[in-house]
Amino acid sequence: MAMRKVEVARNQIVVGRNKIPLLSGEVHYWRLNPRFWKSVLDCVRELGLKVVSTYVPWDYHEYTRGKFDFVGKTDRTRNLKGFLELTRKEGFWVIIRPGPYIYSEWPNDGVPSYTYRYHRLHPKFLEYAENYLRHVCDVIKPFLASRPSGHIILLQADNEIDPWPDTFGHQYGLNGKPGLFQEFIRERYQNDMDALNRAWGTRYRNFKEVGPFIACMLKGEHGLALKGDHELKRNLDYFAFKYHYSLQCAKWCVHTYRKLDIDIPIYLNLYPFFYAHDWAQMQSTCDLVGIDLYPSSELKEDEHEHRKFIDKVRFLKGVSSLSYIAEFASGIWHARQYESGVMTPNHYRLITLSALLGGVAGWNWYMLVNRDNWYMSPINEWGRPREELYEVFRSLVRIYNLMRPYELTKLTDIAVTFNPLQYAARTLPAENRILVSLRDADIDYDLFDPRSGVPKSRIVFYSGNQWLDRVAHEHLRQYVQSGGILVAFKDFPRKDERFEPCNLIGFHEPTEILFEFKRKFNVSLAPGVKVKIVSSVYCFRHVLGRAIRASFARYGTHTIGYVKSVGKGKIVHLGVEPTEELLLAILRWSNIPIYSHSPTKALNTAFFKRARRYFVVAVNNGDEDKSATICFSIPGTKSKRFHVTNLFDGTREQCVSRGDEISFTSEIPRKDGRVFEIT
Repeated sequence: MAMRKVEVARNQIVVGRNKIPLLSGEVHYWRLNPRFWKSVLDCVRELGLKVVSTYVPWDYHEYTRGKFDFVGKTDRTRNLKGFLELTRKEGFWVIIRPGPYIYSEWPNDGVPSYTYRYHRLHPKFLEYAENYLRHVCDVIKPFLASRPSGHIILLQADNEIDPWPDTFGHQYGLNGKPGLFQEFIRERYQNDMDALNRAWGTRYRNFKEVGPFIACMLKGEHGLALKGDHELKRNLDYFAFKYHYSLQCAKWCVHTYRKLDIDIPIYLNLYPFFYAHDWAQMQSTCDLVGIDLYPSSELKEDEHEHRKFIDKVRFLKGVSSLSYIAEFASGIWHARQYESGVMTPNHYRLITLSALLGGVAGWNWYMLVNRDNWYMSPINEWGRPREELYEVFRSLVRIYNLMRPYELTKLTDIAVTFNPLQYAARTLPAENRILVSLRDADIDYDLFDPRSGVPKSRIVFYSGNQWLDRVAHEHLRQYVQSGGILVAFKDFPRKDERFEPCNLIGFHEPTEILFEFKRKFNVSLAPGVKVKIVSSVYCFRHVLGRAIRASFARYGTHTIGYVKSVGKGKIVHLGVEPTEELLLAILRWSNIPIYSHSPTKALNTAFFKRARRYFVVAVNNGDEDKSATICFSIPGTKSKRFHVTNLFDGTREQCVSRGDEISFTSEIPRKDGRVFEIT
């Protein structure tokens, strides 16, 4: 039997010569009456989707311990084989998610009760899980897309892998008897008790006594303040343990599927925050990672939700081999609607276009079809559309097919450093001043973790704490030496992961701090480039390179920053808080283009290219309708005549040319967005 190659390539799943964009919707066969399976699939097809996704619930298919039903002998809803045969017959590709865990509002999160007493790396759990995986793989293997008539293109290994310390912490040694945590710390400190005590500021006699220091985990909880480097290091080591545990779970699960002859791409779905997973580590174990996003209605949880939502997609784009939202909120689970609010039609346009703005290549709507404990999906349990939502989803599929985001290049020469562990440990505020100022100025950017490599952007803003892994220091140094521009403000990398002094890049330490000014003062970055600032100020006395000075009237003139050459590049260090005006001035002074932007408040844009076609994604996160002005520039293009088409309704917008910048005006409703094609 001839086999087909199935792989992740060019932001798509490639099966032989077929390129399949990763746009799908979740359909849980076992929660639907099988007589309506075809009606549901017909409705999915009418929506424009060619891919469906489903969990496989271990707990339901093992109806009696040791006995499995995947063909509907004990109940028709257990007929996984029948559902796979139907989806193949109806021409769908399938994403399969067999666990072991599925969560999905199912008892014991989807595993049988006899396994739930053991954590995911416990020998007993691994024994039971491998037995289940062997049974389910026997069912799905004939349907793998690597087979001539197969149609399963992607398999998810486990689900949102989480150590669950509140459930299994006693088995890890987080309290009571020592366990995996103590073993991890012993290995991390190479069995050196003195090294551990120096790092933690403790007086442990042996590794069996070691306990975690956990701070600031719950929303709204401030917890025990981290008083210094010792407590911070101890807290970070706890996160390192959780990352290690999740990584080992992922490795076991992916390895076991491979051992059972699963030869299609395997992916992992991750939380959209950083307390359980290191995204880059998880990507190293599989073919791609995706995140699960469930924003509140119209992104109103707080003033930062919209920016954080886009930033998660931006960061994912730099980590995963395919920027993919593995679960993208469609409807809501029971009781959550009281917290999140009703999901309106414009809400779905807002979050989908915001994800496109961030650079997403594909997503899986979860749930596309209602089921028990789930409401407000665009298709109900009987295969009937919910009209006010169904048409919105159909229009979004049409926009996706017109844009083809998996083929687009995002145009930005700006990047911002992002250290996920610093956010997980709550050592950085949610209202990060650099990211907030970039958002308010409508400056698009990429996010990258400097541990992962040397950035390629023309300019990089350092956003993070004062400690950074030594390898990240080295990467940033290489970046500047090769010709990049690295900009830092009050926070700059000055320590390594052990909190030892580290200055590989070449920053200067401030010598004094002036009071918080209530009046604006002028900062001159270069002749003709001035900006007014209100900020407390770090001052420098002895710097190499060109000093940046500011006058404070009776307090005299002080050096508040400097520009320093390092190799072919330079570092720009300013001892002030970043503002919209300051960031724009730095970009202007550095000759860094902004390919699209809007002066309209609460509007954010991003610019994309495919061959000679360009696209602007514009999102209005404001609470009022906007007559939005959108500006764009295409370097290297002499033409001033462009056609701008609103892809939602096909209308043309009138362009105005001012120098190298083109602008147009369009009406964008509150909490909504639009996509424009420029030709």
